[in-house]
Amino acid sequence: MAHPLGGHLGGILSLDALLEEHVEAIRYDLITLSLRLHQLGTELLGWHDLKAIVKWLPADSALQRSMHPDTHVWQLNQQLLADMTDSLRWLVWSKTDDARNGRNRPERIPRPGVRSDRERIGTAVGIDQINDFLGWRT
Repeated sequence: MAHPLGGHLGGILSLDALLEEHVEAIRYDLITLSLRLHQLGTELLGWHDLKAIVKWLPADSALQRSMHPDTHVWQLNQQLLADMTDSLRWLVWSKTDDARNGRNRPERIPRPGVRSDRERIGTAVGIDQINDFLGWRT
């Protein structure tokens, strides 16, 4: 968090500012570690301990999700499961009549922050209808 005089808050002040903004998320992350926020400042949970915890929380922690709600990132196991599911769905599809005709290919499982590379506009029509639409005569 930026300091009003242009610098950055340090140590306890930056942790305090983080606590003010994301107290519920930090409280939850501490509970998952069998700690409580009311223990802060005691031998059970010192300020240096809180700094280390906050610094090294995993990407899917409540604090990270609270600080960056639009950039949720999947963990490796979630990515691998989605890839395996996509592969299995493709293998099943590849044995169908649709695959032989090149249609209805299964969609990939949507990943956070990744847009589909398929853009669908309108519906498929025959070549005669396209020629009529364009005014081309054969």
